[in-house]
Parts: sequence; structure tokens; C-alpha cells
Amino acid sequence: MRFSARREDRRNVAVGFVSLMAIMTAHSVMETARDTLFLSSLPAAELPRAYLTIALLAIAELTVHRRVLARVPDRRSLLAASLVFGSLVTLACWALLEELGPWAPFGFYVWTGLLITVVLIEFWLLLGDTLTVTQAKRVFPAVAAGGVSGAVLGSLLSEGLLRLVSPAGLVPVAAATLALAAATAFLWKVEDDRRVDLDHSSMDRRPSLAWLLRDGYLSRLWTLVLLGTIAVTLVDFVFKSTVAQNIPVTHLGPFFARFYLGLNTVALVVQLVGAAWLLRSFGAHQSSGLLPLLIFGCAAGLVLGPVLPFAVALKAVDGGLRHTLYRSAVEILFLPLESRRRERAKGIIEVLGHRVGQALASLLIIGAIALGLSARQLGLVLLLLSCGWLAAIASTRWRYVDQFRSRLHVRALSRWQSTEPDTALVLDDAALEHQLRSSLLRVVQLLQWRAAIEGNGAVETTDVELLREALRHKERAALEQTFSLMARQQPGENFVLVWRGLCSGDPRLQAASAEVLEASLTGPVREAILAIVDDGDPAARRARIASTALGATTRPISYQEARDAMRDTLPLRNSAEPLHSPGKDRSDSF
Repeated sequence: MRFSARREDRRNVAVGFVSLMAIMTAHSVMETARDTLFLSSLPAAELPRAYLTIALLAIAELTVHRRVLARVPDRRSLLAASLVFGSLVTLACWALLEELGPWAPFGFYVWTGLLITVVLIEFWLLLGDTLTVTQAKRVFPAVAAGGVSGAVLGSLLSEGLLRLVSPAGLVPVAAATLALAAATAFLWKVEDDRRVDLDHSSMDRRPSLAWLLRDGYLSRLWTLVLLGTIAVTLVDFVFKSTVAQNIPVTHLGPFFARFYLGLNTVALVVQLVGAAWLLRSFGAHQSSGLLPLLIFGCAAGLVLGPVLPFAVALKAVDGGLRHTLYRSAVEILFLPLESRRRERAKGIIEVLGHRVGQALASLLIIGAIALGLSARQLGLVLLLLSCGWLAAIASTRWRYVDQFRSRLHVRALSRWQSTEPDTALVLDDAALEHQLRSSLLRVVQLLQWRAAIEGNGAVETTDVELLREALRHKERAALEQTFSLMARQQPGENFVLVWRGLCSGDPRLQAASAEVLEASLTGPVREAILAIVDDGDPAARRARIASTALGATTRPISYQEARDAMRDTLPLRNSAEPLHSPGKDRSDSF
């Protein structure tokens, strides 16, 4: 697959990749150690109590953490401090494992859950502050690939070290890796205008469940996170309890190391082969729905088929998608929110979504154990949870797009004059469709000319500069006509406002406009427009994708052909005369 990022974003992509790889390497090593130590010392029936303890402590910890977030302007310092503190506490856990007796693995299990919760919140908040939604669809899968690579590396490290040391010997290795990860925090590049504004009035307002439930979009995000957390916690219990019943205690360490190695390798393949393509082709909603859909299928197998294979399959699906495609998709669902609102929402959803969901799942499992329910019967519960989870994801679709529409309208009221599409000219549907297609094909032709001129290997000349300037003018005029035609075709959508967002020069408004286009258009026009406005791709690729969507064919053209086609442009002006219209925003893309 192809990961792409603009030159100015490559540093953060590289730092994010390495940082998440180190964090997940440490977590993977700790995960192997904690599962082996726990199931070697305690019965699997104690797992839901561990889940419940993690949930309750996380609620208290995240309440404190939210206050810290509100007072620390530089998230890089916060991430580094958390990783160093996590490394020191992990070393302390290792030193006390033998002294605390059989319940030490219980405490270590709880600590690993708390640590990864806090660190990942800080990491994704920091990454989200550096990107727009459009960039995130490209960059998040690349960064998430670092996390999966780290998980594979951690599994390999665990599998090799267990040949030399006991499971407890893995703990100091994880602590050292966390300390190394802290060194990457200060390599992030964060623009001043994207840092958290500590003087914002929202700092004085405490986020609450009532505040969240009043917001139609945030309440739906909370519901999908809550149901998803209950489902994956139940999956984890079904897997580990089934393994504990079927694998001898002496073989648990090697089994978990090899299983997590295979699992993380599959996740890496998924990330490299399809995550970014799925996000760009199907969007965050359909991509996030893949995990609950596959869990539904595996749960059906658990109910109807052999228990051990489908319990393993459930965990494989969870581990293969939750921290890769699903995590990237859900993080994108938060990006329409402004930085302060996103921070408040993520804090409360982490507490009342992830952790309350984990607590509810723990109580559900404790009740199931008390009633003597089997893994097959828990599979029925998973079927119901998966259906609710899918419904919650689907319910956020249009609310998500409305967040971008709202951002465009707020900007329009503050800066732009209100502009309505010109609907005086009445055209029937067929004529509109024909004109829209012709207008799009004209843009494709101009993109081909641009590709030929930009690919010219000759020395830069005044003619080349004039041709580039003329092309920007012509592309802008052709696209403006295209958006005017779309506004006539769909009067309910303000495409004029969307066009102004694309031309604003503000990356976040441009991303908002692209998201509205993705949601409101259908068919070949949608694919063509999205390719055309995606200025992260070369002009030749944009022209090829757009023409294919429209059912047309293109051929490479030479610089001389493009210059001849633009021959009538050069005499129109001299180098002192601007081609763009006065008073309009200028964009290098259009």
C-alpha cells in the first residue's frame, strides 16, 4: 500500500511511527509477562475482577489526568513524563513480584492496563493536534503501522527472551523500552497555532455525562465506544479462560508469546495491505464497522461450532483490527471537533465509555460465572452486543458530516459574505448531468497539462512560469463552474460554501470541505471530485483517477503538446499582470 504525507508533515509521521512502535513494543512484552504470570498464579475466574479494578482505578486516574491536560500546554512534555513515570513504576513492580506473593501478578495486570490507557490517550491527542482530517486519513494508518510493528517486535523479543529467562524477566526489558520511548516525545513538531489554548473559556466548564448526552454527535460516539469496550472485554475473557482450560500451565508462556507474535504479524499485514486504502475508499464509518461485523461472525461460530478455534478466532480478529484499522477510524471520528472540545470529549468518553464499559463487562462476566454460563452462551451475548455496536457506528454518519458543515458555516459568518448559487438558469436533470461531466473532463484536461508542464525537465523559463500561473487561473475557473453546477443539481447542499472552504488556504477548512464532498456526492462524480481536490497526489495521478471514474480515457502528453494547447494564453499578459481575480483568495491547488 502507499502511505503519503506532505513534506512538512513527514517529520511528525516518522516521529509518531517510532514513538508508537517503542510504546507498543514495551506493552507487548508486558502483555506476555502479565498474562503468563496471572494465569500461572490465579484462576481465570479472577480476570473479571482485574478488569473491574482497572476500570475503577482508571476512572479515578483519568479524572486527575483531565485536570493535568487542562494545565499543561505542551503535550510533548506530558507524554515524556508519563513514559518515564511508567518505566519507574514498572521496575518497582518487578522488584516486588516475589515479595507480594501470589497476588502480585494481579497488581501487575492492573498496572499495565492503567499505563497503556494514559499513554495512548496522550499520544493520539498529540498526533491529532498536528493533523487535519484529510491528512489523518493518510497519516494515521502509517503511524498505526508503527504500533503494529512494535507489537510484532515485542512478541519476537518475548519469544526469544523466554528461552533464557522466566516470564518475570521480561518486565525490566519493558521498563527500559518505555524509557527509550520517552526520548522521542520532544522530536514532535507542533505549530504554535495548534497548541492548546489554556485561556479558552471552556477550561472552566467541567465535562459531564449530561454535557455529552446533550450533544447528538458526542452521545453517539460514547455509545459506540461503550458497546465496543464491553464486547472486546468479553472477547478477551472468552479467549483467556478457554486457553487456561486447554493449555497446561507450564506451556502458557511460550503459547502467549507465539500467539501474540502471530496475531501481531497478521495485524501488521492488515495495516500495510489495506488500512489506508479502506479509510480513503470507504471512510471512517464503514472501516470502523469491519471489527464488530467480524466479531459477530466469529461469535456465531462460537455458538454453533467448536469452542477453542472460534475463541482464538475472536481474539485474532480483535487483535488484528482493534489497534490498527479500528483505532485509526475512531480517532478520525473525533477530528471534526475543535481541539478543546475534542480533549473534553475524549476525556469523558475514556472514563464513561472505555472504563465504565470495562466495568460493566466485568460485572457481566462475574454474573455469568455465578450463573455457570458457558463460552457458547457468552457467544450469544456477543452477537447482541455486535449488533448494537454496528447500529451505534451507523448512527454517527450524518452527524459526523454536520460537524464539518458547522465549521464551514461558522467561518462563513465570521469572514465570508453569504453567497447563494445562481439558480436563474433552469436546466433539466439530463442537461445538468451533461454539463457537469463536461466541466469535470475539462478539469481533467487541465490537470494533464499541469502534469506535463510540471514534469518538464528543461530549465525554468518565463514561459513556464506564465503557463503555470495561467493553469492555476483556468483550473480555478473550471472548478468554480463545476461547483456551481453541483449546487444547482443539489440545492440542499451549499457547494458554494464548500468551494470557498477549499480555496480558503486554511488546511482544516479544506479538510472540512473535502469531508462534506465525500458524504454528499455519489457515483462517478464523487470519485472524480475527491480525486481532483486531493492535492496531496501528483496532477497526473489525480487526472487518471478522475477520468477513470468518469469512464473516459487519458494518455500521457508531452510538454510541447501542453504548451501548444495553452498557446493562446501567453499573449494575454506580461509578467507584471496578475491572472487571478483581485479580491479572491488565491490557492496553489486550484
